[in-house]
Amino acid sequence: MTKVHLTDQEKAQIIEAINNDVEPEPDLVEKLFPRLVDKVDFKKLDRAKIPTLEYAGKRSEASILNETLLYEGGSPLQVERCFERGKTSDETQLDIFEKAQDDNPDNDWRNLIVQGDNLQFLKTCYQNTDPLIKDKVKGKVQLIYIDPPFGTGDEYGGKDGELSYSAKVMGADFIENIRERLIYAKNILASDGVIFVRQGYNFADYIKIIMDEIFDKTHFINEIIVNRGKQRLGGKKKYSTATDYVFFYSKSDDYLFKGFKRERYKGEAKGTNMLMKGDRNPPERIFYDTDGQKVTLLPPPNTHWKFVQPKIDEMYKKGVIYLAKSQKGLESGIRKIEKDKYIPVDYVPSFTFDEDKTIDSNWTDISGYDQTTGYPTENSENLLDRIINTSSEKGDLIMDFFGGSGTTAAVAEKLGRRWITCDFGKHSIYTMQKRILRIAESKALNEKAKNNEKYGKPPKPFCVVSCGAYDFSRIMNLKENKEAYINFVLGLFQLPREEKRLNEKFKLANIYGEKDGNPVEVFPVWDNEYLRNIKIDEEYLQEIIRQSGGRLKGVYYIITPETCTVVGDTVLQSGSGDEVHFKLLKFPYKILEDAARKFSIEEQPSSQENVNNLINSTGFYFNNDVEFEAERTADGLKVTKFNTSILDKNGNKYEGLNALAMLLVDINYNDEIFDMETTVFAKEIDDEGKCKVIGLTDSVAIIAIDKHGNESKPFILKA
Repeated sequence: MTKVHLTDQEKAQIIEAINNDVEPEPDLVEKLFPRLVDKVDFKKLDRAKIPTLEYAGKRSEASILNETLLYEGGSPLQVERCFERGKTSDETQLDIFEKAQDDNPDNDWRNLIVQGDNLQFLKTCYQNTDPLIKDKVKGKVQLIYIDPPFGTGDEYGGKDGELSYSAKVMGADFIENIRERLIYAKNILASDGVIFVRQGYNFADYIKIIMDEIFDKTHFINEIIVNRGKQRLGGKKKYSTATDYVFFYSKSDDYLFKGFKRERYKGEAKGTNMLMKGDRNPPERIFYDTDGQKVTLLPPPNTHWKFVQPKIDEMYKKGVIYLAKSQKGLESGIRKIEKDKYIPVDYVPSFTFDEDKTIDSNWTDISGYDQTTGYPTENSENLLDRIINTSSEKGDLIMDFFGGSGTTAAVAEKLGRRWITCDFGKHSIYTMQKRILRIAESKALNEKAKNNEKYGKPPKPFCVVSCGAYDFSRIMNLKENKEAYINFVLGLFQLPREEKRLNEKFKLANIYGEKDGNPVEVFPVWDNEYLRNIKIDEEYLQEIIRQSGGRLKGVYYIITPETCTVVGDTVLQSGSGDEVHFKLLKFPYKILEDAARKFSIEEQPSSQENVNNLINSTGFYFNNDVEFEAERTADGLKVTKFNTSILDKNGNKYEGLNALAMLLVDINYNDEIFDMETTVFAKEIDDEGKCKVIGLTDSVAIIAIDKHGNESKPFILKA
């Protein structure tokens, strides 16, 4: 640790500031935390004169970053499942760590789908201590693209017209939520890295101002205009909104920019000049088809001013021009034909293309959103193709921490980049997993690819990992709230506080409950020594057996914050030769803060209306078991068993199916990989547990997700 040198007077000033509940002077803070306080060049900042936004709840960049280092913010990553060439892999977290020690650099990377609060994941990346990503992400991300909810309160429809998206976080809260994430994003970018942020009109101006502040106004590169979708008719008092903004910033002056290029005519024109007013009746070009019939080539309707004759001939060669003939004479725009059906015989154009010119910032020639997965507000692959090609090379690392449907990951995969994507919702996670597993069946991105050409390659190795949703922005004073803490964490796992003398019964300390007659220890985080320095590892568990006199057997439960343990459920031998099954009931520390501040718990979506409401989630995982069974009905499924032990916002146990968020259904399960085909939200399930599901085969698998994100094992429904 860094040695701190303070005079007695400086120590007294710090103590006085603490006693008066005020901040110490900045120079004292810098001396007290020399490693953590950012060095700010105030003269440079004054010269820049960057406009800033001021609003309630805004914190300094230094305090946001230092909080993570001071209080161990972030969350450990845990591998849930891995895939190799599109098939389930038996690879474990330990296997990945061991491969990282090999000389082959390709062995130590797996593309990642991260399920959890993206803020906590960004903190984990910034900390750079988690062994799964240590020295692989921070300072290595070449390009970040995000399309966060727009903070509008608007609702958006899915492909079938149902409501499927609601951006509920609004105002200053929305701005600060995005700002905090952008601060961490900047700090994990490579020195020549870039970031693209998509926003709608409601908050775009505010987001640009905070990006000027975070990245420096001099690092603003472009404001790109993209389509929202099809043209809409406006109302009586305004025009309908047709476009969004994509803000393009670099981390430094030295950034990678390749641009996105497409062919442009460069040669001399014969006929009318391109992009200038031309002859409304351009000269006809005469050709003969294979039967000797004369036909004429004309430009598409109303485009006479765009094309010179050589360009028309080139379009004809590529099969994108219209040729037609009818009994009434020559017409254009009737039908497309195969490009080799008609053979030009009297004119061979000569022209070249300038491949050095990039497109401009008006990208309304392509779709901004798509509907290939059915996920709301799915970004189009054409959009991400342009963005990723703009400022990255093959092998570079691309990140999207508002993953949604996984467009960024899918396009990065097709373009030969490495990728990380993150989302809190289980619906999103399984949508992205399915999209990557089936990537070979999706459309190729190559410009020269035919319309229906498939990508055709299996996915690179990737893993789904979990990241607990908690931080240490405020810590409960456990010394004063020990009893409340014990009662609270016992309640999390539906365990009553036992007044019996359990410590005497089991000859062990910190036993505050029983589960099926077995002892339940509450890990004593109210003791700073335990909270900061002691971790639950095998040595800790062996010490429990030793303290029991070797008589311990059966199951031994420990309730603990996730950060206090480095092992999972473990089986050890007691002194008498009996097996002791240590079961860890883990929870994110964040929920203690939430309890103290009376934050509401953001639940997993139970309908399409709130599928993307998790921007500032304080959701968490209890690692609780979810029991689920179902049976077939004439038109779908019926839930016959659903049990979970989670509590609602008021601390009460859910009744019946009220704790169910959604069912993920693989309608054609192959006994190996769960490949979600459809999602049934709780809103679609009636009081008897019945729901309609179309297309069920003889082998169906179902995963039930409760409102806290716990999931059941796949339930196999045979014919």
